[in-house]
Amino acid sequence: MIPASLPNTPRPTLSWTKRVICTILVITPVVLALSVPLYQRTEPTLGGLPFFYWFQMTMAVAAACGCGATYFIAFRKETETGDTQ
Repeated sequence: MIPASLPNTPRPTLSWTKRVICTILVITPVVLALSVPLYQRTEPTLGGLPFFYWFQMTMAVAAACGCGATYFIAFRKETETGDTQ
């Protein structure tokens, strides 16, 4: 059965600047991780781990932080005076 109407849930509206910032935060670690020639080497090692291992783990952490920052930017509430909460 098809519902008569869809629920009205407000979507967050983002300015152009915030959209660009969010895009950069999410895309940068992905592009760096997909650029294999950038990290296709074993030196320098960090704690005995070759460069390609710890670089990929760093990009995973950076991607998670970028997604978290994007969520914070996109969904934080603004008060009537324009201040953010």
